[in-house]
Amino acid sequence: MKSLRKILLVASLTSAMAAATALSQPFPNALWSFNEQGLGLFNGGTTIGYSLGTNRVDPVSGMSTLWYSVGGPPVLAGDVVLIEPQTSQISDLIRFDGQGGLYFFSDLEPGELNPDPADVPQLPAPINPVVLNEVGPEGNNGAFYLPGPGMPGFDPTGVLPGLQYQFISDVPEPSSMALLITGAGLLALKLVRSKRHS
Repeated sequence: MKSLRKILLVASLTSAMAAATALSQPFPNALWSFNEQGLGLFNGGTTIGYSLGTNRVDPVSGMSTLWYSVGGPPVLAGDVVLIEPQTSQISDLIRFDGQGGLYFFSDLEPGELNPDPADVPQLPAPINPVVLNEVGPEGNNGAFYLPGPGMPGFDPTGVLPGLQYQFISDVPEPSSMALLITGAGLLALKLVRSKRHS
């Protein structure tokens, strides 16, 4: 039953984006949020959805890591790196593949017993990246990103004008994340049910 719900939610998100593309009705200021544990949330105003990350090999680096389907029109390819301001070290690399997906790489901390799906022993070399500083306290930080024309993640079709991203480097405590997932799931189910009734 859970897998059927996931398929319906992802299908409804993809269908809504495809319908908007066909009808040229944009989703202004939509937000995609991705974390290193495999959960991507989409908020496009009246359309709410999510993408579950899967393990996939990045063809550029040859490394296996977390991959997300972004859905909708393919956005521009390229790299975004997150820097820890205290150390000026790269903590995460997000690689848009230009084919409707993104790879999320996160540094594997020494002695980590339960690594997240995006954790890799060594980050791949970035290629002409956009560099963002992480914000927030350690253990609950990340960065917001609003790409402009020609930048990685930008939608050149205009279906998602003002498309923004939130990259969550360190996921908050499990209780907070459980509330976030439950809330997003309930919103998405409500949307699916309201569409069924109409």
